[in-house]
Amino acid sequence: MHNHTEKRDPDGKQDYGEILASGLYALKTTFRHGPGAAAAYTALSLTSSVCSVAQILLLRRLVDVAQRFIRGTGGGSILLWGSLYIAALAASSAYGFARGRLDWHLRSRLTKSLTPAIAEKFSRMEYQYFENAGFQDLISRMSQDPQEKIHAAFRSMVDCMAQTLTLIGILGVFFGASFWIGMGAVLIGIPMWALKIHAVSRRNRTLREATVDQRMGEYQQGLFADKDAGYEIKIFRAREHLLNLWYETSDKIFRRSIRIQKELVGMEAVADLLKIAYTVFAVAALTAAFLAGKIGLGLLVAVLQSVESLFSSMASVSYSMSSLGQVTYEIGYLREFLALAEEPERGEETVQRGGEIVFDHVSFRYPGTDREILRDVSFRIGSGEKVALVGANGAGKSTIVKLLCGLYRPDSGRITIGGKDIHSLSRKALRQSLAAVFQDFGAYQLTLRENIAFGDLDRIDEDDKLLEALSQADSGKLHGLGLDRNLGKLAEDGVDVSGGQWQRIALARAFLSQAEFLVLDEPTASLDPIAESKMYQNFGEALRRSGAIVISHRLASARMAQRILVLEGGEVVESGSHEELMESGGLYAVMYEEQSGWYRTSDAAAEKGACCS
Repeated sequence: MHNHTEKRDPDGKQDYGEILASGLYALKTTFRHGPGAAAAYTALSLTSSVCSVAQILLLRRLVDVAQRFIRGTGGGSILLWGSLYIAALAASSAYGFARGRLDWHLRSRLTKSLTPAIAEKFSRMEYQYFENAGFQDLISRMSQDPQEKIHAAFRSMVDCMAQTLTLIGILGVFFGASFWIGMGAVLIGIPMWALKIHAVSRRNRTLREATVDQRMGEYQQGLFADKDAGYEIKIFRAREHLLNLWYETSDKIFRRSIRIQKELVGMEAVADLLKIAYTVFAVAALTAAFLAGKIGLGLLVAVLQSVESLFSSMASVSYSMSSLGQVTYEIGYLREFLALAEEPERGEETVQRGGEIVFDHVSFRYPGTDREILRDVSFRIGSGEKVALVGANGAGKSTIVKLLCGLYRPDSGRITIGGKDIHSLSRKALRQSLAAVFQDFGAYQLTLRENIAFGDLDRIDEDDKLLEALSQADSGKLHGLGLDRNLGKLAEDGVDVSGGQWQRIALARAFLSQAEFLVLDEPTASLDPIAESKMYQNFGEALRRSGAIVISHRLASARMAQRILVLEGGEVVESGSHEELMESGGLYAVMYEEQSGWYRTSDAAAEKGACCS
């Protein structure tokens, strides 16, 4: 996987093409999920802009009519123009209420539609992304509520169009009063707009730079709330050290924030000075023109009253563009996320029970790396056969499991079950062929029933099958909880079970599936050797109808397999039963003797300690 965040914005600078593309994406997405409300919001915003300009023109006309009325030279239509002016003011007031209602409706529609879509995307993504640090940065930058960013970008796009329309109308009035007053407004607006855009660019670059520090700070802070970490922190008295690390990270974030705030305050000060300079110029120029008889009282009042509206519109346009620049920056990450590769559609092929697993000259290296994890690996596992994979860390055992489960595709070679490539099998067929329990198994804070039933959700209501799977996993103590008891601490009645019990629940899931082969990657890592031995004895009945591929660092467990594959450096270097491998005196025999010797030494030391105490 490429690091998309680096590719998109290597310097952290604002890309105006990206702003436009993300803004248009937000418009398109909002109109797709809430077409009626989006259209009404857009029409209402543009109409409000027309009303704002109409207020200026109506005020000019009203003042001129009132002036004639006072002089006694006319003004019979003063009531009409006054009514129209009041109507324009009322329309602007009503706009705020209607906009709020439409805004709420749009937010609800986007949340309802986009949240499931994002969850679906996670479920369809290739597994490789979840093991990539760049992907984790992308998720962190994408924000927790991307639908809110879509909504904010849509609103900023519409507001920007509406305020631009208002600004053009006000400038038209200003040019009508005086070319130089209008040109001055244009010339003063350009640097003010440039300052705002530069401020957005700086803020976005700062936010991007802070991503890693923020993730680190959240992790460090989370350690104090984590049950397992909290236990060790107390035992090892690491609280002060971890607090210092957290303070250092927080200080880096704070100092970066202070630095950018100082820059932004300076930019705002320059903008305010430009605003004051133009206001003085406009008032002086308008007063001189009125006294010289070049403009009427109505135009004078309308323009003077509109100077503040001019800056308000400039600020609104700049704010909308600033907001757009900010949220589209994050929408860009959402678009990157949605564009990530998904698992290809699997075929509809099925496979009959009784087939064998075949690794046929398989080689593999993880995406983005140069080291070959597996090199030309070939082996067969017959139907119902129990095979153990052993070897040192990094030998390729877990990689074989990931490839077998279809989480990655081999770079070369082929993996088949029953003669059919695993990537041509339908999801249902692969699920019926393989069930896996990984070292990092899921501990779902749901009911015990749901935790087991994930092995076969069609049996979620078959209590006898669920309890049987628990028994096969040697989880008798969990029976007393009841299948509908919540696990974990999220629910009020939740019970927190031990790591070993969570592992038994994960095993129960696999047993419930009744798959033809069970893949057990360190299935008893959370158990002591005695409990492990007892569990393997219980596995006998559960595995009677299934084959098994077991990874275990405890070679005493591996000897229970019918055949053992020994891996070293990404290759299968030995294959045979425990007795055959011990007799050959190869790598397995050396590893077994070293490990069993450690146990003998530990037992002897324990006995000596007991005698002397």
